[in-house]
Amino acid sequence: MGVIIKNVLAVTMNKKNEILKCNIIAEGKMIKKITTSGLNASTNYRIIDGSGMICIPALINGHVHSDVTLAKGLGDGLSLYQQDYDSHVSRKKWFRDELRGEAGALSRLLLYCEAIKGGTGFICDIPFWPYRTKLLEPIIKLRLRGAIAIDYHTDFLNGKVLEEAELIEKIEWIKSNGAIPVLSGPSEEHYEISLLKKLQKIAEKKDCFIHLHLAETKYRVGIIKQKYRATSVQFLDSIGFLSERLIGSHCVHLTENDIELLIKRGVRIVNCPTAEMKISDGVAPIVNFIDSGYYVGLGTDGALWNDSSDMIHEMKTLLLVQRVKYGAGRILPIDALSAGTIWGARTFGIEKEMGSIEEGKSASIAILNPNKPHVVPIYHGKTSNILQNIITCMNASDVETLLVDGNILMENKKITLIDEKEIIKKSQEIGSRRFSNLEL
Repeated sequence: MGVIIKNVLAVTMNKKNEILKCNIIAEGKMIKKITTSGLNASTNYRIIDGSGMICIPALINGHVHSDVTLAKGLGDGLSLYQQDYDSHVSRKKWFRDELRGEAGALSRLLLYCEAIKGGTGFICDIPFWPYRTKLLEPIIKLRLRGAIAIDYHTDFLNGKVLEEAELIEKIEWIKSNGAIPVLSGPSEEHYEISLLKKLQKIAEKKDCFIHLHLAETKYRVGIIKQKYRATSVQFLDSIGFLSERLIGSHCVHLTENDIELLIKRGVRIVNCPTAEMKISDGVAPIVNFIDSGYYVGLGTDGALWNDSSDMIHEMKTLLLVQRVKYGAGRILPIDALSAGTIWGARTFGIEKEMGSIEEGKSASIAILNPNKPHVVPIYHGKTSNILQNIITCMNASDVETLLVDGNILMENKKITLIDEKEIIKKSQEIGSRRFSNLEL
């Protein structure tokens, strides 16, 4: 059975950035037709009444660590350096013991439920610990789109590096389950040319992306300057590592030359502004990429660094923090929405499938309800405030319905494929049992 979203105001994010009062007809996974005229639908379609609603492309969360979700709030007031080397977080080994087994699985399901509730249809998940067959369970169970980053370690706290054959086996397994495999490499303090070259060779062999936390903090960039007398970006370029295969997360501490190199080499950027503020990383020069006509994706990061996976809030944060540092006119709501949709899709090479509402693309659509005191009034005529109000007035609670690949994952705020109340109940029980009596 197909789906029709009837009489909705669609923020398409197509090449013209059109906003259309229309009917959207989906068959199977795809959008078959978008019509602004009358509609004659057969009984073979599920009708969703979009009257008074706004729809946007399903959001793309390009950077998440879902396996620490039950540790929400426990990294507060700490810089990344303190978390890594000098705090209860490092002493507790990022709560590895507390997050084992059922707690780890629940952490992931809880975050994915939150993502669906907020209109996210694609997640790049970067787990710290191996989960074998449970790694893809949330994506498969909830029918989300996603990328899974494969850590080069058996455990990110364990120095043992996986063999090439083991990494390739994981890549193939992720591909066979319909997700995008990403090799997750070291942060700056662990850069070794031989390791980076090994990951690069595997990525080229298996045609997959490589992910790095890149230039996130001053202390990490300082390690590279001391060791190689170059910035992190310059060092990676000197060994031929910068390319379109590389996804660089954060990219906060960049020189003008770094920005030029990243653009020239086609490196894919994912910014996490809320996390970068919370742990005092700094403000990334995102407007410089936008001014150069380049694209940037967006992510929320994990619970130890953000506490929220609300991508609408993340788009607002991107807009506001860039304006604080660079000026009110340097970044616009359309840029923030692009980072959460079509630019995010480009980051993962799926812009022909997701990121905009167009005929022939995936029926991955979030329907928002603007009929609330914190959003109205909405204008759409010669003057329009729709983009501004989506980004600066709305939040995850305004998402009513979410479709991904034509599947209705949430309707009228109710997740359709999993018992949300049971996930919340179990998360509260296990989270309380494992964390409430910890001595931190």
